[in-house]
Amino acid sequence: MEWMTRTGARLDRAAMIWLIRNHIDPEATISYLPEADVMAAAEERGATPFHHPQADLRNTGLRTGFDALIFRYGLTDPAITAMALALRGAETNDRQLTPWSAGLRAIALGLRARHESDEAFVAAVGTVLDGLHQFCVELTGPAAAPAKAG
Repeated sequence: MEWMTRTGARLDRAAMIWLIRNHIDPEATISYLPEADVMAAAEERGATPFHHPQADLRNTGLRTGFDALIFRYGLTDPAITAMALALRGAETNDRQLTPWSAGLRAIALGLRARHESDEAFVAAVGTVLDGLHQFCVELTGPAAAPAKAG
């Protein structure tokens, strides 16, 4: 399936792409277009628009586009939910929402400054999101049984 968004990706869009490719549509192709062209091109090509002011899948109020995808596709994985909180803190004014939100924002801003193209930025942030996901898997997974005393 083709997914379409506007150019100038930042953390939330990169996280949406990560979620699409890893948990919704592994065969997804992502197209980046100027904001003014996204909705018409998506309709013409049968693509799914996202993170655009007129798209259903976008940030709204205190919720991110990542949150919109979780809701739309009924994702219930606790690790994804924990990631959503960290991302929400990084992308809204509630930087203290999780202990990781401010750092995640700082890393994303630094990576954006290092990568001119959306594709390169999304790839770089993808590695960070892979690490955040693994951390959240461990954070939300069952506690290990205590070791038996020797």
